[in-house]
Amino acid sequence: MDLLAQYSDSEGEEKPKAKTSLPTGAAPKAVNRKPIVGVDDVALMPVVDAAPNVETMGMSMVAKWAYNTADKRILTNPTIEALSKPLQGPIPEGKLTLEESFNNHKMGRVEKAAMSKFAFDEQYLTFHNFGYAANPCRQIPEGEEILVSTEANHQAGRGIWDKPRKRQRLEGPDMEGPGKGHAESERWGGFIDGEVVRKQLEVEVKAREEEVARRAEEEKAVEGEERETKERVTSIFHGNKETDYAGRSWIENKTNSTKDVDDKQCFLPKKWVHTWTGHTMGVSKIRWFPKTAHLLLSAGMDGKIMIWDYHNQRKCLRSYLGHDQAVRDIAFCADGRRFYSVSYDKNIQYWDTETGKVIATFTNKKTPFCVSIHPDPSQQNVIVTGCSNKKAVQWDSNTCEIVQEYDEHMGAVNTVTICEDGKRLLTSSDDKKMFLWEFGIPVVIKHIAEPTMHSIPQVV
Repeated sequence: MDLLAQYSDSEGEEKPKAKTSLPTGAAPKAVNRKPIVGVDDVALMPVVDAAPNVETMGMSMVAKWAYNTADKRILTNPTIEALSKPLQGPIPEGKLTLEESFNNHKMGRVEKAAMSKFAFDEQYLTFHNFGYAANPCRQIPEGEEILVSTEANHQAGRGIWDKPRKRQRLEGPDMEGPGKGHAESERWGGFIDGEVVRKQLEVEVKAREEEVARRAEEEKAVEGEERETKERVTSIFHGNKETDYAGRSWIENKTNSTKDVDDKQCFLPKKWVHTWTGHTMGVSKIRWFPKTAHLLLSAGMDGKIMIWDYHNQRKCLRSYLGHDQAVRDIAFCADGRRFYSVSYDKNIQYWDTETGKVIATFTNKKTPFCVSIHPDPSQQNVIVTGCSNKKAVQWDSNTCEIVQEYDEHMGAVNTVTICEDGKRLLTSSDDKKMFLWEFGIPVVIKHIAEPTMHSIPQVV
């Protein structure tokens, strides 16, 4: 009501002066209060702002913040004073300052940086080999692109992976005098006249004649070795007669097999029956006579091949002495009247079982490890040998020539197996692989290899 009484009835009237009347005995604080001014002059009522302008980013507190040295990014824009403030907190045991707990190097903290391993190795090896490397600084002053050691070798800026430049060698009588090398190198090439062509032809003819003479000497040496081998080949028959009273040869089976031989069952041997003694060294291979199995052919490390009687007296009937070194493998033909042998003397010999004569001897100057004969009775002259030169070689014993070579292995070929009636060829090698081939075609049709496989020296 006091406020309403202060308003005048008319706007034109002069505003009366405000009179303040204080009650008697008022407190001193009431005396110090300012009088209430009219609304027309200033409204002194207290105002409350329901939505004040509050700083939500906390920029006023940035100067007081401390940042972690392990942070990779900062979402604010701090001042240099905030970033350079010392760390605060408990000092770890064994450290002198709090900063030492964040160091990963003796000299301080090393930040991770992405760098190509190839580029680093190139500069590292170049510096340690040649004594200079590229300057790793971002801002390289002029003339300091390369850091050079005091023991640097002059390599004309070549890196460790660059090929060295070969020194060009100039020939000719003009190069003997001093100061003529530069002039000779800048001289134009001469014209090719008749004399130059004649000299080139003479050089080519001379080289061709030397090659022909060298090949002739090699052929003579091979023929001499084969002739010497044939002359020293011997065969010893250990029996009384090579034929019996009926005129039958000693290799023929004289015992008739029982009718129920196919009905008998096989079983593991349980007792020792007989020992054939004759080889002076180890026995590398044993083969049964085809179909009848009345004879036993053995190859020894003493270079001898022996054939034994199995049914009757069980003694050695004939010895074949044709190889100089240990015999590696032997194989009978389909009828058993002939057989092949391979040896460490790098020779392949084709034998007559009955007479002990060598029908043919051939070699490719590589050590054969195995021999396999074509199963077709009409193709007993076709054999395949596994050699030390990582190849399986197909031979024709009639001509003593190589027919085909299977050369996909990465190691010596240990075994050769002709299967599926001569249509497929299976080879195993020291490279821990087995290859299946089409017979006569040097293309692998099946590749057998496992990480757990080992070298395959034998296949059954």
